[in-house]
Amino acid sequence: MKAYKIITILLLLVVILPGLSCKKFLEEKPFSTIDPTNFFKDQGDVISWQAGIYNAMQTALSENHFQWGDVRGDNFEVGGTGNAQLKMVSNTLSANDADLNNITRWDNLYQVISLCNYGIKYIPPMIDANVAGGAAVYRDVLGQCYAIRALMYFYGLRIWGRMPLHIEPIEVTTQTLALPRASIEEMKTRILSDVTESLKTIGTATSQKFYMQRGAAYALQTDVAMWFQDYDLALSASQNCINSSGCSWVTNNIAFKDIFTTPETSTETIFNLYWAFEERGTAARACAMLGSSASNAAYNPATAAFVELKDRIDPVTGKSIDGRLWAYFDTLFYRDATAFAADQFRQFGKYAPWRPSPTPDNFFTFQSIQDCSTKIPIYRFADIMLLRAEALNKKGQHQQAIDIVNTVRNRVGYTVRALLSDYTGDITAGIERTILAERKIELMGEGKRWYDLCRIGKIYDYTDAGYSYLKETMNAVLTERKNRSSLYAGALLFEGVSLGRILFPINSIAFNNNPKLLGDQNPPYDE
Repeated sequence: MKAYKIITILLLLVVILPGLSCKKFLEEKPFSTIDPTNFFKDQGDVISWQAGIYNAMQTALSENHFQWGDVRGDNFEVGGTGNAQLKMVSNTLSANDADLNNITRWDNLYQVISLCNYGIKYIPPMIDANVAGGAAVYRDVLGQCYAIRALMYFYGLRIWGRMPLHIEPIEVTTQTLALPRASIEEMKTRILSDVTESLKTIGTATSQKFYMQRGAAYALQTDVAMWFQDYDLALSASQNCINSSGCSWVTNNIAFKDIFTTPETSTETIFNLYWAFEERGTAARACAMLGSSASNAAYNPATAAFVELKDRIDPVTGKSIDGRLWAYFDTLFYRDATAFAADQFRQFGKYAPWRPSPTPDNFFTFQSIQDCSTKIPIYRFADIMLLRAEALNKKGQHQQAIDIVNTVRNRVGYTVRALLSDYTGDITAGIERTILAERKIELMGEGKRWYDLCRIGKIYDYTDAGYSYLKETMNAVLTERKNRSSLYAGALLFEGVSLGRILFPINSIAFNNNPKLLGDQNPPYDE
């Protein structure tokens, strides 16, 4: 996409964001100079608008995809000396904290939503008129607008619980700008409705990995269904995803690595968000989070995660056999858990290609922080198949669920099979834990783990009656960290009033600019 197209799109953006004051903007940019009705004239304009949506989504998710979905879980620890990192992994967030402003603000999500709202309003007339013979293009982009809006609200739902639902573009000063937070049910209904609408028109390409297509819309529908424990919908949506995505399992460790380094050619990728340094002129923040040639990542992989993979051994030879170990970690430098734990600059190499001739401390080719590009996986085949396994297990189809786990293992060389006969007592609960353990390893660093922790046993009143998986996992991790290092002395367990810390605080800036939010902060945070 060209820089001038992106600038044009952003200049056209007129929206009141619940986290941003728009008064000054409206004074400086009168409505009459930025009327979208005069913008949507042909295919080129629609494609430019589409480019603006993906550009805005890159901004919204480049860093936060990982910050929101991984770092508060058990796979990562603080790596640098920044206050924000320590607060994130210690569960000590607050609403009015400059260190956390970029993480706890939701306005970047609303920028994407706003652009989608304009597309949803102005593209349908172009379809009806078949302007310049581009109806097929317009239908596809309209479907993407619905799917992306659903995805943005789904992120917001999982991070803040409830958000104001803006579904109309802001075009005149008489429109209502400030809205209260919608209910969980209203958000669920909107998200699923948008997915349904997207499936009416969205494209069916299976080779296009950097735009949402039908397979990605079904992947999102599967994810939402599992968040709300609707296992019948999850099974239907995941089967449709299998049929629509054109995906097939990779067959070796090299092909597994390609999922993250060259997703455009992988048979297991569905939808990736591409952040190209040469197009944007700025580096992808994901590299600073996970690892770069500077060797000072903001977060370190947890030693336990390294050990879990290293301990996946062949029962005959006693050697590690899970290919994900070498895809993620420099095993020449980190010979064992002691060496791994001792290094304060552990790097996560999942998104970095292997060097042709690796040596200790030079196992991967990391990009510099200054010019880093990345291809962030949003949905891929193993993610959806493991969600499908969870749904199958919940519906009593235990062997089919285990078969999926064994396929995920087998393709990376881990040939130790899970067997139905291994489980006694509550078989469903036991298999669920096996699936979650596989997702923990398989999807490490992909912005999924935190949502898995919250999804199991989820209820919305944030009392000790729910979230058993999160509590049993994270309270043990936080206690271990507190005992191991004074760095984590202030860490807060998920119990009592602090169980509400499952959600992020609403940033204080949002309350300053939207009076309809006052009195509706997520407890135990202050406004």
